[in-house]
Amino acid sequence: MDHIKTVAIIGAGLSGIVTAKTCLEYGYKVMMFEKNEELGGVWASSRRYPGVTTQNTKDTYAFSDFPMPKHFPEWPRGEQVQNYLLAYAEKFAVLPLIQFAHEVEETKLEDSSWIINGSNVAGSFTEKADFLIVCNGTFSDPSIPVVRGIEKFVEAGGEILHSSQFNALHSVKNKHIVVVGYSKSATDIVTAAAETAKSAHIVFRDAKWKIPRYVNGINMKYLLLNRLGEAFIKPQDQHNRVERFVHKIGLAKTMLSFMERHIIKKQLLRELDLIPTASIQAQAFGEINLETEQFFQKIKAGEIIAKRSEIDHFDGKKVILRNGEQINCDLVIFATGFKQSLPFLPNSLQEKFRDKDGNYLLYHHILPAGVPSLAFVGYNSSIQCPLSSEIAALWVCEYLKGRINPPTQAEIIKEGKAFLEWRFRFRPNGASSGLSTMPGTIHHVDMLLKEMNASLPFHSLIPDWLLTINPSRYKQVRKKIVRRNQSN
Repeated sequence: MDHIKTVAIIGAGLSGIVTAKTCLEYGYKVMMFEKNEELGGVWASSRRYPGVTTQNTKDTYAFSDFPMPKHFPEWPRGEQVQNYLLAYAEKFAVLPLIQFAHEVEETKLEDSSWIINGSNVAGSFTEKADFLIVCNGTFSDPSIPVVRGIEKFVEAGGEILHSSQFNALHSVKNKHIVVVGYSKSATDIVTAAAETAKSAHIVFRDAKWKIPRYVNGINMKYLLLNRLGEAFIKPQDQHNRVERFVHKIGLAKTMLSFMERHIIKKQLLRELDLIPTASIQAQAFGEINLETEQFFQKIKAGEIIAKRSEIDHFDGKKVILRNGEQINCDLVIFATGFKQSLPFLPNSLQEKFRDKDGNYLLYHHILPAGVPSLAFVGYNSSIQCPLSSEIAALWVCEYLKGRINPPTQAEIIKEGKAFLEWRFRFRPNGASSGLSTMPGTIHHVDMLLKEMNASLPFHSLIPDWLLTINPSRYKQVRKKIVRRNQSN
């Protein structure tokens, strides 16, 4: 692909800035478009709720060549993560490339080039690029379910927000609030809001497992944020030889059973009638999350009222649940996830890589079917997404340089369909559009590195298995690949 000189990147979140940095290292001219006025994606101040933190520790949520500052807490706060991303963009000369408040509204593929049209404060803009990389993230469009009577609720003076739109705690003071969902954002928000709200309810269909920060005094990262922890929860058809052995000797079953018993006891789940109906393994890929401190204690104290149900409809400023219960309410915050859309890509192109249900058919979660000059980075989301996005960006650049065997359209579709079949068999309530949301994606990183002929050395695999998956161990491997390109 020698004709490719200019790369356009949509989105200046975590995936976008690491993709831009990698493209610069490979000698490409880069242009970036970010519809927000600041970088950070989900970590931007306009999208993060008060008190949000990472779900994993600072040493595992970082890029390989740029560790988080030592003075950061073990689980950094949202503003700290954004500052970290800003420092990264400044150090690697990405920041000057970002065109903020530039919303891409339309892209056209003409004669192997992309024509990019959008709007900004000055009115409109048009740019041209040889290759397009989409980094808008898997949490781009807030999803609020359609509920009967919601318009009447608003007309009666009620307020509806998505969790990504809840940016100030003072907005709940002296109000009756209902938070819908059981994700980390849901439990974080209701726990904080309970301090000043008149009443705080959380309504959810089913409870999810919440991983404690410490288990018998041991940081959870040593139990779950390593290759051994990922081996415990990976589906059987993805096991390698070592992982099969872990399951054969019963270590995975023993560990997961211990975790469930420990969590039930520590979080008072039996007493509070909050034991999830599914196992940790069944919920592992995208549904379990980090425990919110004081959440369960506040339920026990009556400061938070938990309702395992769904909203059936609104009646004025009352929330009516499926079980018939009524809740007086001023504000409903839906922590109900996100939809995934590509409004800037024409339907004629999207039809090439989306099935009849709208699910994405991507090769390695990166290359779409039918559009050879397009790639996605960050569509294999996980709590280790700095590393997985970094390696995916590297793979894209190697692909552009012709050092990755390009898959055929049949191979892309076959792999995409196989992934969707697995996903909906293993976890029917998967992320929007069949995208991948996993607690760990090290097997994906391994696959990409193998195709770039640069696997992690054995001496680094040992601590990866037994301690934590630390991105800094991948620094030398990454350097090797980049230097190899620069010497050619």
